[in-house]
Amino acid sequence: MNKFLIITGAVLLSGSLYAQQKKLANQDTPSVKKDTTTHNLKEVTVTSKYYKKYKTDKASGTLKVNTPILKLSQNIQEIDQSVIADQQAITINESITRNVSGAVRNNNADLYTPYVYMRGAQITPLRNGMDISMIYAGPSAEDAAIIGRVEFIKGPSSFINGLFDPAGSFNVLTKQPMGTHSNQINLTAGSFNLYRLSADLDGNLDESGKWQYRLNAVGQKDKSFQKYNFNDKVAVDPVLKYNINKHSSISAEYIFQTQRFQQYFATVFAPDGFASLPRDFSINDPNKKPYQSTENNGFLSYYNEFNSHWRFTVKAAYAKDHLEGTYFFVSRYNAQQPNLIMRRASYERLNTDVLAIQPYISGEFNTGAISHHFLGGIDVNRKHFLSYSGSNDPTANQTLYPLDAYNPVYGISFDANARTGNLSDIATDQQSISYQAAYAQDEIGLLDNKLRLTLAARLTFSNTGVQKNPVTTGLGSTDNTAFTPKVGLSYSLMPDFSVYGLFDQTFTPQSGVSTTTGEAFKPLLGKNLEAGLKKDWAGGKWNTTVSVYRIVRDNVKVTDPSTNIQSQLGQTLSKGIEFDLKGEIVKGLNAVVNYAYTDSYISKDANPLRVGLATPFRVKHIQNTWLNYQLPGAALKGFSVSSGYQLQVGRAGRYELQKLQLAPVFRVDGGLGWTNGRYSVNAIVNNILNRYNYGSAWITPSSGTVGTYAYVPYPPRELRLNLGFNF
Repeated sequence: MNKFLIITGAVLLSGSLYAQQKKLANQDTPSVKKDTTTHNLKEVTVTSKYYKKYKTDKASGTLKVNTPILKLSQNIQEIDQSVIADQQAITINESITRNVSGAVRNNNADLYTPYVYMRGAQITPLRNGMDISMIYAGPSAEDAAIIGRVEFIKGPSSFINGLFDPAGSFNVLTKQPMGTHSNQINLTAGSFNLYRLSADLDGNLDESGKWQYRLNAVGQKDKSFQKYNFNDKVAVDPVLKYNINKHSSISAEYIFQTQRFQQYFATVFAPDGFASLPRDFSINDPNKKPYQSTENNGFLSYYNEFNSHWRFTVKAAYAKDHLEGTYFFVSRYNAQQPNLIMRRASYERLNTDVLAIQPYISGEFNTGAISHHFLGGIDVNRKHFLSYSGSNDPTANQTLYPLDAYNPVYGISFDANARTGNLSDIATDQQSISYQAAYAQDEIGLLDNKLRLTLAARLTFSNTGVQKNPVTTGLGSTDNTAFTPKVGLSYSLMPDFSVYGLFDQTFTPQSGVSTTTGEAFKPLLGKNLEAGLKKDWAGGKWNTTVSVYRIVRDNVKVTDPSTNIQSQLGQTLSKGIEFDLKGEIVKGLNAVVNYAYTDSYISKDANPLRVGLATPFRVKHIQNTWLNYQLPGAALKGFSVSSGYQLQVGRAGRYELQKLQLAPVFRVDGGLGWTNGRYSVNAIVNNILNRYNYGSAWITPSSGTVGTYAYVPYPPRELRLNLGFNF
């Protein structure tokens, strides 16, 4: 019923705004030259599959901004699908972060959900501009076959797109109809028995082009480099778009993703230090029933261009993730026999979902010599989480199954601890978050639009509820109201060179409950202050961005590794410098080069031992380079060569209290490609030097330096070969 009322309200609102705009259309308006490339109706057209576009000049229409990136008072980095294809990434969790400064992965759930860190904190996932972030886990990591573009929004953006961490967010755009009648089939094979078959079909259903479609589908079989793990996957993403007339359209999209894997995380537990066991070592067992995850995600979008100045959009999304299975985990240390890894078999089953609705209006008008780009709208979001976890169930079998790290024996018998019945009857945890907000933004153009002043504000009402929790009886809900302003300034020193400054505040409700107070966690509060320079070079063929920032975050959630209990810090402070270069440097040579210095630490806390410690997963220095060169000459027409590396130095672990200093990450990759427009071949070797890299490390269970070393090994040297056919 609540969903029906919300959707009905959005429809009624759209009708009311449409009536208002009909009146506006009949009034005299200032003369503004129409630029159709800024209209959302046009922006859903993604780049050609056959043209490399390492540099993108405009953010997608899903971010609701029409101003070119060069002139925006915010740092937004775009990653086109051509970059993803050259690097042969197969999910959002593979290699995507290498293309943007300061972004790194928390690898604890690599096969399931994307955890991306930037500017000292975990950033929030968007899909097609909608906040589909879920409580605890989800959404599923998008397969590369459905990705059209990925956008990294540095710093806060919650005044428009949702409620996020002040560190930023990233937006995955799925492939949309282009009406080009172009189709593509790809077959990928690689190391560790990787086999993938994907299809991308685009076209019109009628001669007039009113009905357009896009269908992307992929099937995958993949055995991991780790013993007994694998990743079998199917993803289907059909999109249907109806062009009502030249200025309005409606589209519907459905994404279905299902996966099977032995464990969705690849964590290894070792007695003698990080990266001390063979890379194929596993705490898993072949007798364990595989995990199963399923996601269903639907989108509806209505767009109407009232006239050359005003547009109205309504978007709605619903996503639901289901995850079920038994996993082995280690939370106990055997001091007498450190070689014995004390595994416990824990069963978990969870449902988590999110509903998002966004009606908004945007337009341009003048007041004398001053131009205005106005945006205003409503943001409604509701998240639910319901789960059973054996780790939170005192009645679950507590038996430990030791595994000798030096002489492992697999194929054992064990109690999978599986539970039957309705999830609502057996659940150990139930939480909810909802928010409703209204926002407005005006980008004011002065001095013939050389100077752009952005003023924005958001009023948010939120409710955080805890219905079931294994660690406290003080259950209930918490209501909060917040007003968050934004001020941005951008000035064009030259047509291809601009400087910008930004001040923004954020308010983000958080799931979970405090064991000390028995109440839901307080909202995350943030303040961001940053400035930067943006420059286009060689007539706009390539671009550089340099930014400096300072972010203060209050009420940050952390976990005590000795008790696994969550609490909230007083305050963290993140400061840094970021550099990004993208584009065609010389004819045929496309490059992605970035560097980030990040200093993120706990600045205030009730526990003085925490003050000054690095925030979880902080990496002080990150430098990435990727080059793709189209070889010259008629004899080498269609051939290309690629190479790149990733470097991470000054890495902190999962828990701040452990004060870990992890080994650097360094990886070198290289590849060769060929295409004639119809056929293509692309081969790549990742980790050419076969370096033993690892991520997401901690020591369990002690908060000190004695215990079992937990880490996620990265793959050894691997080969991938992609064959493509366009028709």
